[in-house]
Amino acid sequence: MSENKAVSEKELLDAIKNLLRKGGHLNKFQAEMRAKVTEILQNRQVALNPNYKNTGAPKLSDEVLLINELIREYLEWNGYLYTASVMSSEAGMSPVKRPRRELCAEVGVKDDEKSSTLPLLSNIIAAYTERIKRKINRMKKVTQ
Repeated sequence: MSENKAVSEKELLDAIKNLLRKGGHLNKFQAEMRAKVTEILQNRQVALNPNYKNTGAPKLSDEVLLINELIREYLEWNGYLYTASVMSSEAGMSPVKRPRRELCAEVGVKDDEKSSTLPLLSNIIAAYTERIKRKINRMKKVTQ
């Protein structure tokens, strides 16, 4: 009988896990746990080593900061809010997001009615892909 009880507990846990997954809560909980564990480990490092200045990673260049902002904008655009939160925390990003118009200016993307329906990374990839296609077509014309 204890074997049946163990199986039914496992089935119950699996059912709860599936319900949490279907409702989108499981990913949220996992992301929050990862963010909290990262925070705890960072705080522990500071507490154990008073001379620790959280300089484990090199100072981020402007280019890396821009890429991080574009990734955050992409993640949030697609509804990956908890992933964006964990990434922002782990990367030490400012909680204040840079305005989209500022990001557009920095990467040279004109934001119009059509482009504003997509995340900036999608626009950048689409523009790059289109440029490559045009280059290939020009090369084909030259060789023909």
